[in-house]
Amino acid sequence: MESEQSTIALSVEVNEAIYNCMQDFLANNPQWNRKMLIEASMSLFLMQNHQKIKPSDYQVCSQNYLHSVCQIPNRVDGYCQN
Repeated sequence: MESEQSTIALSVEVNEAIYNCMQDFLANNPQWNRKMLIEASMSLFLMQNHQKIKPSDYQVCSQNYLHSVCQIPNRVDGYCQN
């Protein structure tokens, strides 16, 4: 059973070059959306820096990362098929 998670609105300022890269990625990968990209990016960053976070938070980050990535339909690697 999946638990419901709260969401918050997040407003950030990013470097224009990063924003343009993000827009290019989204334009060339229609199976992704901005929310999925940002959630996957933030979760991956936190997982890569796991020594600075609690183990329970690491687990939440890894679950969120996989959830974001596995929302993509028609994955061919067999791990995240919808």
